[in-house]
Amino acid sequence: MRSKRTPRCRRKVLLMRGRKLRRQSLSSANDSSAESVRTSIERKLQQLQRILPAACSEINMETLFLRTAEYIFLLEAKVSLLQNLSTFYGV
Repeated sequence: MRSKRTPRCRRKVLLMRGRKLRRQSLSSANDSSAESVRTSIERKLQQLQRILPAACSEINMETLFLRTAEYIFLLEAKVSLLQNLSTFYGV
């Protein structure tokens, strides 16, 4: 004897099928999304290399980030020095 499915149970089955289909379509969307994220990161790293003085075109990320941190520290020190000079001379 075959059991009758209630409309509620049937709805669950249809929803589950829809989720499986959505997951499959999302995986292909994630691939293209990952590619766009990768190109975005590469573009931003190239921009960072252009900002840094004396940065080589082929430099690994670790060295790039270390040089960026050093450069930021140097810029902060320059700003602090200029603020102190302007306060001292009353400008």
